[in-house]
Amino acid sequence: MSSDARNAHAVSRLIVGGVLAALLAIVLGPARGQPPSAPGPIPTDPNLKVAFIGDSGNGDGFRRVLELTKSEGAHVVLHQGDFDYDENAGGFFQTIGSVLGRDFPFFASVGNHDVDSWRENCWDRNGCYAKFLKARMARIGVTLDDPDLDDQMYSVTYRGLKLVFVGDGGARAGDKVYAPYIRNQLATDAHIWKICSWHKNQRAMQVGGKDNEMGWSVYETCKDLGAIIATAHEHSYHRTRTLTNMREQTVDATCPDPNEICVAKGSPGKSFVFVSGLGGSSVRDQERCLPATFPYGCKGEWAKIYTSTQGATFGALFIVFNVDGDPTRAQGYFKNINGQIVDRFELTVNASAANRRARRTSSVTSRP
Repeated sequence: MSSDARNAHAVSRLIVGGVLAALLAIVLGPARGQPPSAPGPIPTDPNLKVAFIGDSGNGDGFRRVLELTKSEGAHVVLHQGDFDYDENAGGFFQTIGSVLGRDFPFFASVGNHDVDSWRENCWDRNGCYAKFLKARMARIGVTLDDPDLDDQMYSVTYRGLKLVFVGDGGARAGDKVYAPYIRNQLATDAHIWKICSWHKNQRAMQVGGKDNEMGWSVYETCKDLGAIIATAHEHSYHRTRTLTNMREQTVDATCPDPNEICVAKGSPGKSFVFVSGLGGSSVRDQERCLPATFPYGCKGEWAKIYTSTQGATFGALFIVFNVDGDPTRAQGYFKNINGQIVDRFELTVNASAANRRARRTSSVTSRP
């Protein structure tokens, strides 16, 4: 099969729904304060604000993004990989500490430029990324699902937010190793909001020049289990509309204007994918899915594209969970270091439908 045919097939497996609100299916389980037999969702802390960045470098751009993160009042940073491009873990985390503080919650996925200095005993004279991350998590009382980070996979819960990180092993690892790990972590998870984080992309899931580097199984697994999919690698910001069944080709254009706030109605199992790679290193152009203004090309899957073609500069995506006393609501926005908000959207979890789905999942996974 030709490369173009493979890409066309991959895109045909995507379903795109509402532009600014994703109904994300959740897997329900024991709620806080209830006995294990009582099903119920676990919410995040009220108004929990998360900053998503990637491809940061360790220069003035990165520092300004961290200062933006601080000024916006973010409670936690999720970095989607490619840290300082210099294998200087000590210097990278020193910058973070100087702006956000030594104990600020900071979680990260390994990027392709981080691999050689990732392992806890990497023997790099400037330190090892996994060792710094592990020490930081220990200081803030976060418990890892497995203390060994050398496999580039780990899962944590922070203030009611479920986070699953996988690595840089490529498409084969994505299909054979990472996807089963994600499913094991999320299949019966009780948290309302779940996030899958990794660095690289499939070509159809970015608008630059990147190739297929993760495999489709990781995307489909996270989507099926109702997790937001956070990536970087391509140095720009863009997010899809809602993703439903990737194996079909149906477009719900009920919210065609990306500047409106609207709610997508549909079946459980929805999610969306974003690339937030404007952390401070460089800015790349839009090569795919032209034109450069909404509505974009390809199959209409993109809700917002912000690259050098649109005059982009560095910034971060912020998502606030459990908004206005509603644990099923969240609000997101991308803000650049000049103070401009270039994207704004709302998210809503479809809890009732997901509860029925979770019980079915639990009954299947409990079979011998």
